[in-house]
Amino acid sequence: MNHLWQIIEINSAMIILALAVVIVLLFISQVILYRRFRDVNRRYRLLTRGPSGADLEEILQRYASDVQKLEVLGQEMRREQDILKEQLAQCVHNPGLIRFNAFDNMGSDLSFSMALLDRRGDGVVLTGLYGRDETRIYAKPIRKGTSDYSLTEEEVKAVQRTLEKYE
Repeated sequence: MNHLWQIIEINSAMIILALAVVIVLLFISQVILYRRFRDVNRRYRLLTRGPSGADLEEILQRYASDVQKLEVLGQEMRREQDILKEQLAQCVHNPGLIRFNAFDNMGSDLSFSMALLDRRGDGVVLTGLYGRDETRIYAKPIRKGTSDYSLTEEEVKAVQRTLEKYE
């Protein structure tokens, strides 16, 4: 043990110098680590603060709430869209018009048959017969593309023209 103390006494200046260098190196590394920590901390604070000063957690909660509201709104819009589709199917679409000459002694195609049907083929077919002294208009109900009344050739063509536009 004495031998160890003698070596330490002889080399004490070198040991103190070596320890002083180690302390200086540790101090320098501590300063460097402190600066890096300060930069990381500043960046973290910038990240977690929003434009209004709210932290990141509040911003994410607000966004999650907004997404939930949008999902509910999307479901409501889908329901309204389904209602509108059903209403639209009941509306008259693409009327089919056939013009023809009902009487041989008339000069041009002034008579007509017009089918006014919805997408299911329900509606009415109107036929107007033009004569020199009078014009008559007839209406026949149509259900699923057919009628309980007999249809003329022109009325059948008008119904077919309307139904072809849906396919």
